[in-house]
Amino acid sequence: MRTVPTDSVSNLRALIVDDDEPIRQMLTKIVERQNMRVDEARDGAEAIERIDSDGYCVILLDLMMPRVDGFAVLRHMRDHHREKLDRTIVASAIPESEIVKRFDTPVYRIHSKPFDIQRLVGDIKGCLQIPGEE
Repeated sequence: MRTVPTDSVSNLRALIVDDDEPIRQMLTKIVERQNMRVDEARDGAEAIERIDSDGYCVILLDLMMPRVDGFAVLRHMRDHHREKLDRTIVASAIPESEIVKRFDTPVYRIHSKPFDIQRLVGDIKGCLQIPGEE
């Protein structure tokens, strides 16, 4: 494994998916401080549309949203973009045991709300690890 070089980080993009605007704004600021560009989605339908049309190195995904929930987004990624699950951080108030019961395909990390910001930043940076020669 090698880390993405710092000079290319500004070309990397993240997708923040949450129906709660203050949480989306907070997560956007956290990710932008990691020198990444950010796109936002207010629900799962918007998320699926963005995931289908753009490449993201990090996806921060809430589960409880209107129209299309985060579990549907996870199923869509499992069926159409499985590699993106390795770059997905689920951020939800739903207990991790319930998440695993309802969606048994692994994601990169699961975070409970309220967030541990330092742990979240560490996991965002962890998503920037890419396969390569050492």
